[in-house]
Amino acid sequence: MYHSESFYTDNHVKCINFTPMVISAYKILADSGYHHICSYDEKANYSEKAIAFIRCTAGSGRINADNKSFILKENEYIFINFHCIEKYKSLSHLWEYEWINFEAAGEYEFEFNKIYGAAISDEEILAFDRFFAAGKESNDKGYINALFLNLFYIITKESRPDSIRIFKPKGTRLIDEICAFIQQKIFEKTTVKDVALFFNITPRRLHQIFSQELGISPKQYIINKKMEEGYRLLVQTSYPIHKISETLSFSSAYHFSNEFKKTFKQTPTQVRNMK
Repeated sequence: MYHSESFYTDNHVKCINFTPMVISAYKILADSGYHHICSYDEKANYSEKAIAFIRCTAGSGRINADNKSFILKENEYIFINFHCIEKYKSLSHLWEYEWINFEAAGEYEFEFNKIYGAAISDEEILAFDRFFAAGKESNDKGYINALFLNLFYIITKESRPDSIRIFKPKGTRLIDEICAFIQQKIFEKTTVKDVALFFNITPRRLHQIFSQELGISPKQYIINKKMEEGYRLLVQTSYPIHKISETLSFSSAYHFSNEFKKTFKQTPTQVRNMK
C-alpha cells in the first residue's frame, strides 16, 4: 500500500521574501484614564526603521502619528513608523491591545497608517500566546521571528489579495468555533439565543452541543468566561468593581458579585483585598 499527500507552489509567483526582526512586544490592558506621550528618550532605543504593529483586541484607543489621529477599535490593527508616533490614549472603559515593534527586510506586504480589520480567531490567540511565551523565555531570535511571521500571516491573510478567504483546517470542531465567538463577545451582553442565531442553529441544539462536549450549559459557559475575565480585571487593574460589572455587561454590580461568589466562593471585594 502507498499513500502520499503533497502540494506544489507556482514557480512563477514573485517571491517577496518579507522577513521581520522583532525588537520588542507588549500585551497591554488599560483603563479609560490611560494616556502616553512618546518621549525622545523612548524613541532613542529604536532605529529609524522600527515599525509598530498595533493590534486592538478589546475596546478602542486613539493613536496620534504624523500629525494624524487614528482610532483603533476591537478587531483592527495598524502599522506605523515607530518614530512617527506622538501619543496614544484609551477611549473606552478598557482598552486591550498587543504592540509589537519590529524591523523588516524585503518588500512590505502592508501599507503604513492604514487601519485593517480582521476578526480575532482561536488560531490567532494560540499563535500570539506561543510567540509571546517564546519571547519571554527564549533567546533564540530566529525562532521568535519565525513565530511572529506565523502570527503576522494569520492576522493579515484576509487583507492579502492572494489569500484564501475561507479556510478551515480539517477537524475543526463547531464547539471550538462557538467558544472562540463567545470569547470575542466577552464584553458584550451575549445570550444563548444570540450565539445560536449566529451559528444558524436552535438554542436547543446549542445546549446539546455544550452538554455533549463540555458537560455544562451554554449559559453557564458564558457566565464562566465572564467570571474569568472579571477575576483578571480585579487582580490586574484598579478598576472599581461596579465598572468591571458594567464592562462585562452585567445588569448591576450586585448581579456580577453574586455570580462571582458562586464561581470562586469569594466576593470580588475579598479577591481585590487579597491583591
